[in-house]
Amino acid sequence: MFYRFLNSALLALLLTVGLWSGRGWAQLDAEPSLAVLMQRAAQAYATEDHAGWAQALEALHRQRPYNHDFMRQLVIAYALTEQTSKAFNMMLTMQQQGLAENWDEIESLESLRNYPLYEYLRDLMREAGNPFGEVRTAAIVEHKWSIPEAIAQDPASGRLFVGTVRDGVVLVRAPGADGFEVFADPDQVAGLQAVFALHVDAERGHLWVATGGASQYRNYRASDYGRTALIQLDLESGRKLGQYKVLPDGVPHLLGAITQAADGTLYAADSLSPIVFRLVPGAERPEPWVTQPTFTGLRGIALSQDERRLYVSDYELGLYFFELGDPVKTFRLGAPETLNLGGIDGLYRWRNSLVVIQNGMTPERVLRLDLSEDGSVVEQIAAIAVAQPEFDIPTWGTLVGDDLFYFGSSHWQQVDSRGRPVAPPLVDVPILRSPVERAENVVVGSEMIERIKHGDGAKDDEQD
Repeated sequence: MFYRFLNSALLALLLTVGLWSGRGWAQLDAEPSLAVLMQRAAQAYATEDHAGWAQALEALHRQRPYNHDFMRQLVIAYALTEQTSKAFNMMLTMQQQGLAENWDEIESLESLRNYPLYEYLRDLMREAGNPFGEVRTAAIVEHKWSIPEAIAQDPASGRLFVGTVRDGVVLVRAPGADGFEVFADPDQVAGLQAVFALHVDAERGHLWVATGGASQYRNYRASDYGRTALIQLDLESGRKLGQYKVLPDGVPHLLGAITQAADGTLYAADSLSPIVFRLVPGAERPEPWVTQPTFTGLRGIALSQDERRLYVSDYELGLYFFELGDPVKTFRLGAPETLNLGGIDGLYRWRNSLVVIQNGMTPERVLRLDLSEDGSVVEQIAAIAVAQPEFDIPTWGTLVGDDLFYFGSSHWQQVDSRGRPVAPPLVDVPILRSPVERAENVVVGSEMIERIKHGDGAKDDEQD
């Protein structure tokens, strides 16, 4: 997530084609056609070759089907090339996925405004941007703690822990306390740098910290880039109990989200390389466990209730799971076409459901995905919180019983590549609390698309 929010047209374009995965660059040689297609699309748009622009966008959309901006641009390209049915079909897909747009702001869609379906979809997609769900403020991370990025809770004491990127500190807040105080910092804990994930092992009395080199870290050195470790702290005192480094291998690594099995085995997602690391009890270091070259940017990670499957979120490609056997098998999570799985930062398991925090789309949202009995397919989609006023890039969270505690906003869009505020001062970051169990199923199936198509759909003479 380091440079995701630099304000430049170039970065925005790179974001749309998936070359920038939020916390680092996706490998160009893994998807060489993306660079070619990006160049093709940009050149066609600049020369007003609308047909060429549409073709390039179609190819990009096939490779990044959840990318909100690709879909939006395709609607425009289809309208400009008089492919009216395709334009409406894409709008229908976006509407069914719960995406929000204000189509009236786009002059290029004038050819679509003569159809009754345009007004219908316009109004629905405006409504999709309205706040929905139950949200309370559980705590505030004051702006003096720059770039909070990790959160965990001790179920025994009720203490809430937060990790920061800028200062590399772990903060703690006791129940009823006014604010956070320092629990561990780099001066006390050798090897502690930017903090990207926290995990409480209450059974063994440990707090695990995923840390590594990031340019936004106050004491960053260029030689720290790509170096990362898991640090084990005493849950009560913050005293360092161990450090488990990923060995340098010529490839940059940065451990992020962590989950833990009942036997103490830790799994950690690498946000710079397409690898899941595993640290088994008694081992000296995390070892690469699963490598999937097609991944573009790993974010969340969660074990199934029976610990037979490990779920991971890829920011561009959606949700996958590994069957924990010998050998490990990789599968894409089955999902209906009405579910957009792009932009998932946080991923958590609640009973036989997955909870996801999505910030790579409009509106930003938190969903509960109820799974099939075997955990391989999403059977129902329920909205926990959507388009809340507090949302400004919601990122990570932690489950506390049946509630999700999560950062409602982020500092990433307020700092430069070295972590310095671009428009000081930074703002406070709210930790929000939303009930998972009371989420409402608000997403309809594909039959609604068919009904709309055969009702007031686009009535043109083209043959698609």
